[in-house]
This record gives sequence, structure tokens and C-alpha cells, in this order.
Amino acid sequence: ETKKLSLNLALFIFSSVCIGFLCGSQYTLFTLSHTLCDGNSFFVKQDFEVDGTSSKPTLRGKIQTSTTYSNLSHGKREWDNWPAVASEEVGHPLVFKGESFYDHARELYFTGDHPLMEEFLQVYKNRPDPVNMCGIRINHAMGLFLAVKQLKPTLVVESGVNAGVSTYFIRKASPTTRIFAVDPLDEPICKQGQRWIDPSHLTTYFTGSNFVDMTEMDWNGMIERQEFDPLTTLVFLDDHLHAYERIAAVMAHGIRHILVEDNYKQDEGATPKDKKSTPKQMFDGHFWKQKGDWLWERTKTYSEFPPLVPPIMAKENTLPRKKAGGFMVASDANTDIVHPILRPDLDASDNVHYKNAMSFLGLNPSLVDNDSYMQVMNYNQFCYLELMPEAAATADTFPKY
Repeated sequence: ETKKLSLNLALFIFSSVCIGFLCGSQYTLFTLSHTLCDGNSFFVKQDFEVDGTSSKPTLRGKIQTSTTYSNLSHGKREWDNWPAVASEEVGHPLVFKGESFYDHARELYFTGDHPLMEEFLQVYKNRPDPVNMCGIRINHAMGLFLAVKQLKPTLVVESGVNAGVSTYFIRKASPTTRIFAVDPLDEPICKQGQRWIDPSHLTTYFTGSNFVDMTEMDWNGMIERQEFDPLTTLVFLDDHLHAYERIAAVMAHGIRHILVEDNYKQDEGATPKDKKSTPKQMFDGHFWKQKGDWLWERTKTYSEFPPLVPPIMAKENTLPRKKAGGFMVASDANTDIVHPILRPDLDASDNVHYKNAMSFLGLNPSLVDNDSYMQVMNYNQFCYLELMPEAAATADTFPKY
């Protein structure tokens, strides 16, 4: 039996190498479920496979991935087997401007000798609140984590702290970044217990009795004292306040990098201000054309972070659509969200990666249970804006309500 096993293993390795040469690729050992050849692909990516018995995810082998989008010359982005079309102009339910790291999320998370997804899965598994009922979950955590990794900000201004889970992701992404954690409350909402407090001396809490809203901070004084560099500062809006007005407020101080966590679609929102202030709503232009045009003209880059997997992965879950939005459901038309990072519904190797990641995190890949569904289907078009260098000079001209 031992000889048979050794012979079979040798034959498998020999076959794998032969297939790799036939495909014209430099393949190493891979699982049987992986796609062997794809003539339409051009990116070579590291593939990840999670060992369920290990406390650390590992990435093995190489696969190819298809082109992320096409038809760029006409100000449009289209994806294979995906109904959405993104337009590089206002007046559409899905828009983009320029190009950012979010447009290459799959490459950035799954390539290299030490793929970022390895690190992220470990960080996510150890998050201080595994449920985080009223806070950030896997899709938005990936967007936040990637932005901090790519931008390397000297300061992150986090407006909306709640249970401290997003503070945790910022700190894990960069141990050297200063953080201003801003929240009027001392304790989290939704009965989430105690707030996670960053032990780093680089984090300053403007919370509870020490609360100072970010729009009222002495930014000019900090610039004069060389305590703050607007060009290397990232603002993270997770406060369910008026996103459009808050973007204009920080724009006035020369801050150019902004993340909006709750980037609700038209007619969606958890608060009245959520329903009339997000970049996605402004750029759609259906109700807010003047404001959308104003912000668009001052925006250099606008990108929405893609969900990890498409809504169809939740087809076994029977939870109704949430009226406020913020969650994907299997029946979604998908005409207003970008193409997902993985397509386990269409690609066998992506399905292996997805199931292994879910196993490592202790989640059910069918998403039939509420916890798994909430962790994976919570998605609100998390977006990144890079403002124009000259935007600060005209920040006070923004159209008001």
C-alpha cells in the first residue's frame, strides 16, 4: 500500500508538471480542483488554500485570473458574466473616476510570496468582537485594511468608533500610523459590551467627555505646529452623518484621501442623513445633480471596493431584504455594484478558495445561518475618494441643502 501511494503521488506530480508546460505556465503543485489552463487569462496570481487544522492560513500554488474589466477607451467598465456597467461620468447608478488600488483588489490580496489575504484572514479571525452587530464586517474590513496598507497614511481620522473594531483593523494594517478615534459616545451601541481600546500611544481618543468633532478640530493650528500633514492623512467616515458635507469640510483643510464606509444607494440609509448624502447618491445624480457635479469636479479618483463574493452565494438564506439597505441578497440584479473579487458561483478554483476561507473563519459558505450571512453579505459600496490638489481652494463653494 505504501508503494502504491508513493507511485500515485509521483505520477500526480509528473502529470502536474507536464500540464503546466502544456499550458505554457510555470505552475507548481496545485490542488486537483484548480483550473489548469485558461487561454483568456493573463494575470498569474498566488492561489490560497486554507488548512483547516492550522491556526494560520497558507497560500499555495499559482493560478491565472481573467482580465478584470474591458471597454475602458469609451469611459466604461464592463466585466465578463456580470451585468453592471460602470461609467466615468455622473448620472449613473455605478460610476468610477480614474483608477485606484480598489480596482486591483484581487491582485493585491492574492499575489506575491506572502499574499495579503493570508495576513488579513488571521487579523479578521482575531477581531475583538466576532459578531460586531452594528459595525464593520469582512467586505468593508478588507476595504479599510487594503486602503491603509496601500496609502500608508501618517494619520487616520476615524469618525465613528463604536466598538473599536475598525480601529483594530487600522492598527493591524499599520503599527506606525497615528489614529484620531472620534465618537461622541463612551460606549458602543447595540449592546456590544466594552469598546476595544488601542494600546498604542499613537491613538488619541476624542470620545465621550473628550469628544471633539473632526470638523471642529484645529487643523490649521496643527499644520502650523507641524503636527499634521493633510497630504498623508486619511479620513474614514463611519458615522452615519452627512457624508457630502463632511467631505467638503475636510476638503477645506487640504485633506485629499477619504473612505466612506456607509456609501448607501439611492433611497437607502440607516439614518435620514444617510439617505441624502453619500457619494454614490450624489454621483447617481437622480436627485442631487448640482451637488454631484460639484463633488465630481473636485474628485480625482473614485472607486468602490468590490465584495468578496457575489450575492448569489446567499441563495440558501431566506432572510428578507433589509429596508435600510447595506446587505446583499441572492435576488439582487447586480447592476449597481462592481464585479466581486471571487466568483465561486462560476469558477471551481475560486469556489475552493472561498470555502477554505470560510472554514478558517468558522463560517458556513452556504450562508444559510444568520451569522455567516451577516459577516459575508454585509456590503454598502465602501468607497475611496482622492480629491484634486486644487479642491481645497473652492471647498467653501459647495452647494448647500
